[in-house]
Amino acid sequence: MENRLWKLVDEKLEPWLMVASYAYLVLIILIEVIRRHAFGASSEWGEMTARYSFVFLVYVAAAHIGRNRGHIRIDLVPRALSHAKRLWLYLYFDLLHLLLVALAVYHSIRVMQLQMENDVLMTGLDLNMAFAQAALPIGFLLLGYRVIQRSLAMIREYQLSGTVAIEGGEQSD
Repeated sequence: MENRLWKLVDEKLEPWLMVASYAYLVLIILIEVIRRHAFGASSEWGEMTARYSFVFLVYVAAAHIGRNRGHIRIDLVPRALSHAKRLWLYLYFDLLHLLLVALAVYHSIRVMQLQMENDVLMTGLDLNMAFAQAALPIGFLLLGYRVIQRSLAMIREYQLSGTVAIEGGEQSD
């Protein structure tokens, strides 16, 4: 049961988070439009929270796409390489990805610490700005986890079959 639950969360975490974030974004914007046009007033916090919901959505979507190399890229060089060389090239790319993740997490946590120390509040809301800023390290940590996950899967696939997929599961010689 635990294994099935973990597999379900592993497969559906990003889609669930994206749907929840997007639903909140749409709902809050709809409410704000209705309030502005029907009642002539809007909340100070609605636009701010919708903006950070969108930021969170972007980071979660990046992790979702990063899981299977579904992002936009030029794959002319990997297609020209042998499977062994393609493996090393992709592992190099993944290492660079992880370096970016480490830098983004480190610096975003430093910014969050400063925001908490100086009690920086969100506009129109009595919440610390670090709460909204948390989307960045959470999203990048999720991206880092997915990069490691796909690297290990790629290595296993290469050990079993001697092939390395070019695009999200497509095998090419």
